[in-house]
Amino acid sequence: MAMHIPKPPGFAQMLKEGARHYSGLEEAVYRNIEACGELAKTTRSAYGPHGQNKMVINHLEKLFVTNDAATILRELE
Repeated sequence: MAMHIPKPPGFAQMLKEGARHYSGLEEAVYRNIEACGELAKTTRSAYGPHGQNKMVINHLEKLFVTNDAATILRELE
């Protein structure tokens, strides 16, 4: 059984277990690249001549069926 190890006081103490804190320009760029990769995975099947439709339910519980990447991203926001 693992023992609980207290965190040092400060910013790290406020984060959830396993969370990472990024600071600086290089790390911000890294996070943006990760976000772009996730967005590409989300919209990948909507592109091309055989692009599939996506069903998106926004925060207002409104249903959208579209293969337009701009609409998908706008409603995911």
